[in-house]
Amino acid sequence: MKILYCITSSSWGGAQLHVYELCRYERQRGNEIVFIVGNQGLLLEKIRLLPGIKVIVVPSLKRSISPLNDIKATIELRRIFIREHPDIIHLHSSKAGTLGRIAARGLNAKVVFTVHGWAFTEGISSKFNKRIFRFIECYVARFTDLFICVSDYDRQLGIKYHVLNKKIPVRTIHNGAPTITSEKINYSVHTPIKFIMIARFSPQKDQEILIKAVLKLPRNSFFLTFVGDGETLSRCQSLVKELGLAKQVNFVGFKKDISSYLVENDVYILTTHYEGLPISVIEAMSYGLPVIVSDVGGDNELVISGKNGFLIHSQKELERSLDHFIHTPELIKKMGKNSLSLFLKQFTLQKQLLDTHNLYQKLLDK
Repeated sequence: MKILYCITSSSWGGAQLHVYELCRYERQRGNEIVFIVGNQGLLLEKIRLLPGIKVIVVPSLKRSISPLNDIKATIELRRIFIREHPDIIHLHSSKAGTLGRIAARGLNAKVVFTVHGWAFTEGISSKFNKRIFRFIECYVARFTDLFICVSDYDRQLGIKYHVLNKKIPVRTIHNGAPTITSEKINYSVHTPIKFIMIARFSPQKDQEILIKAVLKLPRNSFFLTFVGDGETLSRCQSLVKELGLAKQVNFVGFKKDISSYLVENDVYILTTHYEGLPISVIEAMSYGLPVIVSDVGGDNELVISGKNGFLIHSQKELERSLDHFIHTPELIKKMGKNSLSLFLKQFTLQKQLLDTHNLYQKLLDK
C-alpha cells in the first residue's frame, strides 16, 4: 500500500502529532509513505528522522487565504499526486484538505480527510468566515471517499451543517496517546498543589482566564506552570506580573518532551475557546492526571464531570473547580485513576492507529 499524507503546517500541535504517528506506524507496517507539508518546522524535522519516508515541501501551501498561492499549490499537489500514484491520499487540516481534494479530483487514489476540528466550529468569532468555510467544505465534500472525525462532536457538527451526509462514509476515530509504563504514573499529591497547562499561546487558547481564576486562590496553596509559546505569551506574562502572581505562575516555553511535566504535576488544565479532541488532555489522562477543561468541541467525550475531572463553562466554574482540588486534595488521586481507566478503554494510540489502518484496507477492498 502506498499512502500519501498531506498537512498544511509543520508547526507542532495535535494534528501534527497525529500525522507523525500515522507516518511512523504505517511505515513500520511496510507501507510506502510520501509526506507533503507547506513549510519547515518541528513536524518536518521529526518526519525526516523516520527511515524510508519521502518528504516533499510545497511552499505555496499556506494556511492564509491567497488566491494566487492556493491555485499554485493546487496545481503542484495534483502534479505530485499523478507522479506518486498513491493508493490512499490522507489529508489533514482545512487548507490541505480543501486544496488536496480539488487536486485529487478524478484520480484513482482513495481520498481520506481527517477533521481535527472544522474551520466553522463553534467558538470561532467571525460569522462571515464560518459561512465561507461551511460553503467550501460542502463543495469539496463530493471529492472525498471517507471522512474521519476525531470526535463525535465534529461528526454531529458536520451533519448539522450538511457537510456530512449518507452518501459519503464517515467514521469517528478518537485521537490517542501512547500507553506509558506504570512506574511513570505518580499519584502522590504535592503541597502546594501543582497545576499545569500545556498549549500554544494563541487566540484559540485561553490562558488568561486561568491566570485570572488562580488569583482567587490562597497564594500558598498552588503553583501553576504554563508550557508552550506563541503570539499571546507576552500578554499573559505581563498579566501575571500585573496581578502579582510571579511567584505562583511559571512560564517554561515550548518543550519537545513534556513527559516530565506530566509526571511532576497534579492536575492538568486546558482552557480554550474551541477544540476538536485535544491530544494534550489525552496525554494527561494517560499519566493518571485529573483534568479541568473547557466544555467545547469533543472535550465532553474525554471528561466526565465529577469522575475524572471537571468541565467548565465560565471563569466562576473554573474557580470552583480549582478550589475543589485545593480543599479536597484526596480527590486528585481518585479522579486521576479514573482518567487512566478511561484512557485505557478508549483513547490509546494503538487503537487509533489500528482503526485508521483497517479503514484504509476497507477502502481499497471496495
